[in-house]
Amino acid sequence: MCWARRVTAFPDGQVEESCQSMAPNHTPLESQISSSPYKVSVNSTTFTPGQTITCEGRVLCSEWVPSE
Repeated sequence: MCWARRVTAFPDGQVEESCQSMAPNHTPLESQISSSPYKVSVNSTTFTPGQTITCEGRVLCSEWVPSE
């Protein structure tokens, strides 16, 4: 079961910066500095514009929301 009280998306913002740094940039929250238990896998280490590559992974950000 998954329960989300609030989900916020950035369809036209933060994406470019997050792709470069892999940090969500949701200030004033700090990024996790410990090693990630997740792995992102791709089928190629290089690609050219227009080429299709297959990748598997997720960028997930969660925060603690105290009960009311």
